[in-house]
Amino acid sequence: MAILGFLAHTLADHAQAVEKALAAMPELTTYGIHQKAYVVAVANAPSEELEALFDRIKALEGVLNVSVTSYNREDEEDAPPPSAERLLASRRA
Repeated sequence: MAILGFLAHTLADHAQAVEKALAAMPELTTYGIHQKAYVVAVANAPSEELEALFDRIKALEGVLNVSVTSYNREDEEDAPPPSAERLLASRRA
């Protein structure tokens, strides 16, 4: 299982809607909005599911970028770490 902290950078007028959408995802816990544009959250999911999770987050209306702040993997001996390039890539228009 991976525990991953991240910030979802949003358009300021979309921050509350993005936080609500993230809070509805069962593998995420949100911790509020910082500086009116950053939703603070933690994901708790298997490593192999992180890329798909980040794709879902980046597809939300108003999300500009997702930045990983911390990553820890437990109880996954043979699972490769997720691709940093894929996790940290900015949302493409």
